Amino acid sequence: MKEKNKGFTLVELLAVIVILAIIALIATPIILNVINDAKKEAAKDSFYGYMDAIEKAIIVNDVDEEEDFPTPDSNGCYNLKELNEKVNIKGTKPKIAADAKVCFKEGTITSLTGVEIDGFTFTYDGKELTQTKNGTTEDVKKYKVYTNGTEIYYNPETGKKCTTAVSTPGTNSGCMKWYAFNDDDKSSTVNVILDHNTTAKVAWNSTGSNSEMKEVKIALENDTKDWKNDLNPRLIEANEIAKITENTEFDANKSNQKWFYLDSNNQTKTVSSTNKSKYAWLFDYTNGCTNYGCNKADSSTYGYWTSTQHKENSKYVWLVYRYDKLDNDSVTYAGYGVRPVITISKSDI
Repeated sequence: MKEKNKGFTLVELLAVIVILAIIALIATPIILNVINDAKKEAAKDSFYGYMDAIEKAIIVNDVDEEEDFPTPDSNGCYNLKELNEKVNIKGTKPKIAADAKVCFKEGTITSLTGVEIDGFTFTYDGKELTQTKNGTTEDVKKYKVYTNGTEIYYNPETGKKCTTAVSTPGTNSGCMKWYAFNDDDKSSTVNVILDHNTTAKVAWNSTGSNSEMKEVKIALENDTKDWKNDLNPRLIEANEIAKITENTEFDANKSNQKWFYLDSNNQTKTVSSTNKSKYAWLFDYTNGCTNYGCNKADSSTYGYWTSTQHKENSKYVWLVYRYDKLDNDSVTYAGYGVRPVITISKSDI
């Protein structure tokens, strides 16, 4: 006789159900944690983008001085609800608490409270970021920190790390050496400055006005036209130089600011016993700089321009000079060059 096909017994079915239940119990928290971590990181990235937009809005107003721009209090703090209307940011703006405020000093945000993004509330004290949800503090991812002057070999055309760099002034393609600056563990990207000028010498604006970058902007765009779009090439700011050297007295947004040597932060030259500057990487490949502590001199340029106008003299701009200092000079003088800054994702290096 033909034997009948056997089915699963009740015990076997129950065993399968139990196994599936155990797998579900193990997998569900993992999946939920992955989703929550992704939301948490996305909200954090959005917050940093919002904070950058606030800084830019305040800095731009310091130059343009809009009539209806919010006024800070005596501590340099703005009502964030009012300031929020002036912030240019893509996508949905965060929810802002009625008592939210942002404090700004020396070109950077020193504190920010009352910002909510996708259910996460953020508080920033100038150093640490606190991210909470429903009153519970969330772990904020920390990234590798690149100390000032860390060498990074990077090809801006391919967007990849490389090993053998060309540092000849005028070089604007292939593998080149860059230096990290002003980085922290809260950022997934790092700003880097090239170790040489892509254009050796060019006027900042031959019309004699520092109201806008002219020739130097054209040179920058031409030098970087084949680079990856998301690198956002630009010139370094004078206040970024001051932050690198820890000069807390300098603020290019204020009047009566004096030039200073990078090592001493004042007008008295200071170098090590071997005549080497701590900030040699900031003024390498400039004419005669070896007498002031740089590693490599080059006669093709006297330094490089920043993007920062002089507050009191409408014909002057701040620059990094060959003699180890942040100085200023006439925008018509074609003795300084273009030394690009780009923003690199840390995952690419």
